[in-house]
Amino acid sequence: MLQRNIFIAINLIFGFVLLYSYYRGITNNPGIGEKLWGGVPKSLTPYIIYSMFISALGYFFFTYYILFKVDFNSIKIFNQFNFSFFIIIYLLILIPSCFWIDLSIAYINSPNQILWILICSILYTVGISSLILLISLYNIRPQETSILFNISFIGCIFFTIHTVFLDGLLWTIFFHK
Repeated sequence: MLQRNIFIAINLIFGFVLLYSYYRGITNNPGIGEKLWGGVPKSLTPYIIYSMFISALGYFFFTYYILFKVDFNSIKIFNQFNFSFFIIIYLLILIPSCFWIDLSIAYINSPNQILWILICSILYTVGISSLILLISLYNIRPQETSILFNISFIGCIFFTIHTVFLDGLLWTIFFHK
């Protein structure tokens, strides 16, 4: 029960902080939204925006599955780790994400190598953590998969593709072009 409450608290607290950081970053810096795309080709931005929404929807599905369908007391991820493994993975996704927009705005306003390294480190941490989450979710798949698990797993695939490839690779490659 304690782990479930911690998992819920992490999602509620850091989810709110993440959304608020984006809201504050955009509203306190008029015109910054366009600059945050950097050199990403404008022809790709609609697809990336759609991917953001699909990934967010996927996040809700796989988080729901983990929260309500995984047995917190008996789960063994990779036959070794208990539910705390999921808590750590979520922390590694949510906490760095809370810093991305502020660091990116600071970099846009005053570019320097240290900020760029921090931004890339955040994106790579989130991407790698998403990939570990996807592998972990696959690892605990039920013997007889359900529609909910399948939707959750597909949602996690979209989330991972977005964080690894669109954020971690595409954005970092095109930002300076």
